[in-house]
Amino acid sequence: MFRQTTTTALQKLRRFGLNGRQHTWRLKGTSAKERALQYHPGEKIHGFTVKEVVAVPDLFLTAVKLRHDKTGAQYLHAARDDSNNLFSVQFRTTPMDSTGVPHILEHTVLCGSARYPCRDPFFKMLNRSLSTFMNAFTASDYTMYPFSTQNGKDFQNLLSVYLDAVFFPCLREQDFRQEGWRLENENPSDADTPLIFKGVVFNEMKGAFSDNERVYAQHLQNKLYPDHTYSVVSGGEPLAIPDLTWEELRQFHATHYHPSNARFFTYGDLPLEQHLKQIEEEALSRFECIDPKTEVPAQPRWSCPREDHVTCSPDPLAPDPT
Repeated sequence: MFRQTTTTALQKLRRFGLNGRQHTWRLKGTSAKERALQYHPGEKIHGFTVKEVVAVPDLFLTAVKLRHDKTGAQYLHAARDDSNNLFSVQFRTTPMDSTGVPHILEHTVLCGSARYPCRDPFFKMLNRSLSTFMNAFTASDYTMYPFSTQNGKDFQNLLSVYLDAVFFPCLREQDFRQEGWRLENENPSDADTPLIFKGVVFNEMKGAFSDNERVYAQHLQNKLYPDHTYSVVSGGEPLAIPDLTWEELRQFHATHYHPSNARFFTYGDLPLEQHLKQIEEEALSRFECIDPKTEVPAQPRWSCPREDHVTCSPDPLAPDPT
């Protein structure tokens, strides 16, 4: 009598016929969240060390927290049986003035990098990839670069573009003038017309501060936390943006866009080891650990009430006081 082992039986069960076609049958134990539970604290994976593994049944996922051995970069992976995989890298960006340096830098790093020196590779990927989301954001104390896709190869391609953009950007002066600010004739074809300020971020922030709610919210934050980075406009105050120089932009990148100041996040059902290997080989292996000095101290408590006045443009929906 022939007795086949359990392993042999399971291997045969992995494929079965349906209407003449073969389909792959995934064992229950091969789900993304169950695979992630096999990691254990202290395990070394492509230059990272696993720090914590936690099952989160309410969200149907397993969270894996890691730390890069060489640079100290922190990494969080959310393993879930979801084909829409996501990647994000974020940096703590703490400006001390309102020139909008983190916002302008967010735009400029996406204008070409060492491996992809073409103009605006980010926007070229918008209509060349299978991404379900691509963007970048600047907040008061961080800048993040996320994307998502349901295709594994597309994930690797986008990850390569994003890693090279944030860690090895060209940061050309021409790109700074385009994205930040520049002086240009009102009519570019007529040198006798008046000079005016232009720039993608400059114009964007002019539009943002034409909204009364945005003006109030910004001033509220600045007055509540007056002693550190929350006291300035991280996106850029239009009157202060022309004070920023190209050299200051490059210096801000050197100190803030470093793995020691980075947080990585991935989500979905693609293998974690594949992400770690690519991130290590294409970016982190080329850096050493530094102290970025980007911590934000606690705001001292007020000893008495404070009052401030904010002016803005008239509300077109307000009743006429006359």
